[in-house]
Parts: sequence; structure tokens; C-alpha cells
Amino acid sequence: MNVDIDHVRALMVEACRRSAVPAESVDLVVDHYLLGETQGKYSHGVAKFCFESQFFGERQGSPRTVRERGVLAIVDAQREIGPVSADHAVRIAADRARELGAGIVGMINTQRYGILSPWAEHLARAGFLGIVMNTSRADSTVEGARTPFLGVNPISYAVPTTGEPLVVDMSTTKSPMGVLWEARRGAAQLPAESFVDLDGDFTVDPHLAESAMVFGGHKGFAVSLLIQIMTGSLFGFPMGPGVESTWTTGYTFIAIDPSFGGELDDFPNNNARLVEVMEGVGTRDSQPFRIPGRRSRAHVRKVTALGKLDIPDSVYRRLRARAAGDFVSD
Repeated sequence: MNVDIDHVRALMVEACRRSAVPAESVDLVVDHYLLGETQGKYSHGVAKFCFESQFFGERQGSPRTVRERGVLAIVDAQREIGPVSADHAVRIAADRARELGAGIVGMINTQRYGILSPWAEHLARAGFLGIVMNTSRADSTVEGARTPFLGVNPISYAVPTTGEPLVVDMSTTKSPMGVLWEARRGAAQLPAESFVDLDGDFTVDPHLAESAMVFGGHKGFAVSLLIQIMTGSLFGFPMGPGVESTWTTGYTFIAIDPSFGGELDDFPNNNARLVEVMEGVGTRDSQPFRIPGRRSRAHVRKVTALGKLDIPDSVYRRLRARAAGDFVSD
């Protein structure tokens, strides 16, 4: 159904009020999930807000740094709401990068957020190379295996250019787990060859699916494994089957200041020249070469101009329930 963006936002704000989100954090939380929706990342937009809002009241306090040495810092988020704790970690990473050339922040004991790209882009707009990643429970596996042993391990990175930052935001599974959750709620089929059952066979039945499939065969597995380590053992956080809950899930935020390596104005300029090269890449179908982040930005512009969101009836019902103070119905 088509719903005015302002109306959706008002319902989200009311849901935050009902769940005792601090007034100074409401806009940050609502805008984060609305951005995911307007980018077309529906599994990480309003539906994700409806799911995560049931935990907002579990926050215990503001994030605090519990250990730091050199470029590294570890943050105990104290079960803070995901977008709020991520904003905190990004700022710490940026501060350390300004002082030391790099900031590498590991965070644990936090609620989840939606898309990763806003945090990486925040760092890029400050002139840094920004990298953001997190793990999850062991919900993914590799082709040929039957046992899930990795988190879904998404990653986003961004660099400044002379225009908009160049931004990548991707899961290391073929489809995010949010797709599975929504398919179970709506009795929809899953994307082909994206999830496997208990025997390791591909399935499109959301009720038979047990694991998300890592992309790219053995090479994709290697990328996911690196993220697992960088969100886990690097900071002494649990990994794989050791991640037992939201509160033991690791998050990593990295800011790198190129000026410490001698690069000043040339960093965004060189990145912009690379983007120009990509813009000139020929394709077999004569369509423009797909540059990371541009499709999402175009979707935001289109939706914003229309002033409406196309939201499934079931998600809209859940959102209205949250705004009425019902954080249980699904």
C-alpha cells in the first residue's frame, strides 16, 4: 500500500515515544530506518524497525569505552539502541583517526541497526576511509556444507570523492536474514539458491530454510571469514557458534586518515578520477555500468520526490501496532 512518508515517520516517532527512546535519540533512530526503506533495502527499513523496536526498552545506558590502546578501542554499548550506539562508535573511530591516523573500534552488547552504509559514509564525508562491519549468530554456511558456522557478516566501506562519497554496502550472504524473517511472516518464497535446509540443500521454503548461503564460493567464504575475525577474536569477542545472542554480537568501525600517509587533497581527487573511469566502462548491453551506491541514491531521490512509500499491508499493520504501544504482535 502507498503511504505518505510523513505519516510513516509520525508512526515511527510515536513508537519510539511509547518505547521510552530518549527524546534526543528519536530522530537518529527514525531517520536511520527510513533511509533503509527509501534506499529500497526493505528488509532493513520499516520492517526492521518494527522488529527491533520491541527491544528499545531494554537499553541500560549510554555506550562507554572499556578499553583503549593506540588506535584500538573497545566499547560496551550497554544494550543501547543500534543506531545510537553505532553513531557513538563512529565518532570514537573518527576522533582516534584524527589523533593517531586510524581508529579501530570494536563494540559489543548493543542492539542491532539496519543498513551499514550511513556509518561508513559519515566517516567518508569527514575525509576518512570508513569501514563498518558486524557479525551475527551462526546463521550462514558455505556451499556443500550442512552446518551453519559463520555470521551473516555484512560490510560497508566508503571513501570521499569530489562529489558524493563512493559507498559500498553488502552482505556476504546471497540474501540477508531479514529476507527469511519477512518470508516466514508473509508465507512468501525465498530467492533461489540463497538458503539451505538441514541437509545443506537449497530451498525456497522459508520454513525449511536453516542457513543463509555465503556468496562467491570459496572466495566469498574467505571474505566472510575475515569479517568474522575482525568482529570477533580481534577484540576478544565471541565468533560463530559462540555468538549466542544480540548482546554477544561484535561490531567493528574503522576510520583511516590518508593524511598520515602523505595524502591530503589527492585522496578525494584520485577517488573521483577512478569513479570517472568506471563511468566510462563499456557494457555488453550498452547500459550504464553499475557504480556502487548510485542505485540506492537514485531510489531515495525518486521516493522522496513522490513523498510516498510502498509498504506491504502486514508491515503497515505492525507499524501501527507499535505506534499504539503493542510491541508483541507480529
